Amino acid sequence: MSTWVAPELTALSQRLAPYARDSLERAAALAARLHAEEISPEHWLVALLEDESCAATRAVLHAFADPETIGTEMLALCTGIMVVGSGRTLPFSVLGVSALRSARVKARARGASEIEPADLLLAAVAELAPELRDRLALLAGIRLEHAIVAPSATGTTPLDDTGPLFRNYSPDALRTLAASCRVAASLERTSIGPVHLCLGSLDADRALGERTGLSSVRLRMVVSGVDADETPLPRRVLPGDERLPELLRELPSGAETLDVLSWCMAHGREEVTALLRRQKITPAVVERCRGTYRDPPLPNPLPPGSSPPGLRRCPS
Repeated sequence: MSTWVAPELTALSQRLAPYARDSLERAAALAARLHAEEISPEHWLVALLEDESCAATRAVLHAFADPETIGTEMLALCTGIMVVGSGRTLPFSVLGVSALRSARVKARARGASEIEPADLLLAAVAELAPELRDRLALLAGIRLEHAIVAPSATGTTPLDDTGPLFRNYSPDALRTLAASCRVAASLERTSIGPVHLCLGSLDADRALGERTGLSSVRLRMVVSGVDADETPLPRRVLPGDERLPELLRELPSGAETLDVLSWCMAHGREEVTALLRRQKITPAVVERCRGTYRDPPLPNPLPPGSSPPGLRRCPS
């Protein structure tokens, strides 16, 4: 039984060969880890490029292209809650996303038109384990939630607490997200958690350190080794975006991963096809690989209830 794929997609995927069908489940697991609301062809391509055994990735290697490089760029084209930067793309952890949503609520509650680093710091601290919050309070010598004075509102209309999550971020708040991603990458984490948001907010807004008595250097000492958020993803099933059912219907019966790559090259988003062309992956290359590269026998499938595979670590 599928863990992440919605029933209607599971039914459509029965036409696929077993290995390709299993790869769709792994694409759904990736989409879940990115906190996406839907599975897209881009998620599927990233999942394939992480698997050097499948025929699609072997065709990429045949073209003397680097699947890891393409996968990193393709990941940035996927939908999800993540930070896309130069050389690094990381999603937020479960508690990291909770902190982002809480920060928006806090900013609206104070009548602000923009989310500021102070909102992110307050929200991230609230997501920490109680013992870690106590250690931070001792480090600062005061209670953090009483010490932070969020900047005054910069506009006359309070922000809406619905819609795109990163809308209405101030420039400093956007720098906080980028800094948090750098922190998580430097610690070799696969997601951005509340601790990384705390560190990122202090790096982006030095005035926060003065108000809280904290500095990123001192905070790093306190959270050393306990910065990762290992909260499991909530159980849910994901539908496909508007293109995925079309993809599944148009694939031939018994389709393998090479057929998925071929469809994406012919019908994928312009950014996707342009990326593949830059790497010299063309329809002609794929056609030459037919009959030469086949998917291997299906390995042990992703067991129901298991966590999705981790993302490839991006270079720091």
